[in-house]
Amino acid sequence: MPEMKKQVCVCIFMACIFCMSISNTVLGQVLSLAQRVFQKHKETLQRADIQEILPQVLEGLRAPDNQQFLNPQTINLVADNPDILPIFIPDIEPKFVALLKADRVLRNLLRDPSVQRLLQDPVAIDELARLLGIGGDAGQNLPDLPAQQIYNQAIHSVVWIRTDKVSGSGVLIDKKRLLVVTNEHVIKNARDIVVFFPWRGTNGVLNRKRDFYLKNRNWLEERGYATQGRVIQRNVKDDLAIVQLARIPATTHEIQHDFSRNVENEVKKGDKVHIFGNPGNRLWNWTQGTFRQGRRNCLPSGGTCLEIEGDSHGGDSGGAILNNQGTLIGIHAAGTDETVALAAPARNVKALLNRVPANLPPIPPQRTYPKRTFKVKNLTDVTVPYQIKWSEGDNWKSYSLRTGFINTHQSNGQNIPQGYPQIRFDHIVGDRQVTYIVYSLESAVENANVAPTYDFRLNRRRDRLNLFRGAAAAPALSSTTPEKTALLSNYPNPFNPETWIPYKLAKPAEVMVTIYAADGKLVRTMQLGHQPAGVYQVKSRAAYWDGKNELGESVASGVYFYTLTVGDFTATRKMLIRK
Repeated sequence: MPEMKKQVCVCIFMACIFCMSISNTVLGQVLSLAQRVFQKHKETLQRADIQEILPQVLEGLRAPDNQQFLNPQTINLVADNPDILPIFIPDIEPKFVALLKADRVLRNLLRDPSVQRLLQDPVAIDELARLLGIGGDAGQNLPDLPAQQIYNQAIHSVVWIRTDKVSGSGVLIDKKRLLVVTNEHVIKNARDIVVFFPWRGTNGVLNRKRDFYLKNRNWLEERGYATQGRVIQRNVKDDLAIVQLARIPATTHEIQHDFSRNVENEVKKGDKVHIFGNPGNRLWNWTQGTFRQGRRNCLPSGGTCLEIEGDSHGGDSGGAILNNQGTLIGIHAAGTDETVALAAPARNVKALLNRVPANLPPIPPQRTYPKRTFKVKNLTDVTVPYQIKWSEGDNWKSYSLRTGFINTHQSNGQNIPQGYPQIRFDHIVGDRQVTYIVYSLESAVENANVAPTYDFRLNRRRDRLNLFRGAAAAPALSSTTPEKTALLSNYPNPFNPETWIPYKLAKPAEVMVTIYAADGKLVRTMQLGHQPAGVYQVKSRAAYWDGKNELGESVASGVYFYTLTVGDFTATRKMLIRK
């Protein structure tokens, strides 16, 4: 009898051990990390408000660029102060930040050590997504992200490639190894490959003008927004090439991609896609399209392709084709006409990347240029404030020169474009307004003893300050600023599909141009930022409209109106698109 009681006690003890461990096992099999997190937080993770944004959040968290920040210390900081999350992950879904701020349960979920371990493991993140029904084939049923959100995420990954033969596009696919993917035909037989990243001025406005990047290549190289490239892998049939870069700017990141599955196979006929590239003069352009089908032997080079119905132009070659979640499905390779685009599938990009050695030798440093020098001397009886810049992309730098003194100015070793350096100053003295006049100056290499010297001289009869070199006045690039702000006629007009909108500014101001349809509906708003007084008439200075609305869609033929807004000043003119 005592022996029977002992056996019963042992059985009860074993049953208790089993019950204690059952939550971490399934039929004797230990649960994975993702399964444990799912089991513990299933009620929270399956809430409708979280399910709405969870696909984008998980996709962002598993990105290689963001994984470096997902340690317990950072995660706990975010749980305590959600507002700092965009500092670590700039592209995080804003709705998630707002939800995290308002929801204590969600913040406590982030503090769970098992959740923190999961967030550091992309494989576990993928498994959790599948358990929640948002991985694998379920990705086909995700709601479309807003087009503008996809554009904002992808713009920092798309590059403009310029060779000694042609121009095209490319996509940053591996930030750690500085690798860009493009078309083989873009870099074919190229001796010189230059890669440009999108540059935003101090006002935050993206500069899309091709001439800006060409004229200021060396200035952009100093800041990491232009760099040399060399081809390290290519596949002629698939029309793909991998280009290694010398450097990249801090603002860039990899294109969103998922090589753990063939994302392009999840796209159905009629699904919305997005085409990114640099067609013509419209750098960093994007447009929407629809997926048609995948086909074999349809690229001009003979490779497999994805067929996209969309606005395809020269210069898009090598650009990204993204699905409705902003994930890479292919690289633009060709267009049968302006309505059909062909793309090399993302799986072929993965295959080519797998051929790239893990440890690549860096590209040798780029050359520097001799420093250039000039001098300015003040021959007036007043202190003269003035500004200088060495290229179009430079900001004006302010200086001051007292009576009788000389300032020596020297470049930093960058290439100085034709027409630079430039100097500007207030041409009309004593009127309590700033009326700039701009001069293009000559400079000498290195030796300050032979550098040209320019003199400030003041005409007291007319209160005009001018610049002289020796006995002759230096040639000014601009005369005094316009007396009145004015909106001028666009050109060409009629046009198809692009036009330039010139204007004059009587004083520095914030400038905005808006486009309206004939029925008064807003078509496009262009914030041109704070601009100095002057004439904005030539193509490199006038406002540019590519004939598209805010979503990147080409507008229909017809009459449109454009309005210039400068402070309290507004003016409107009419233009005609004729297709």
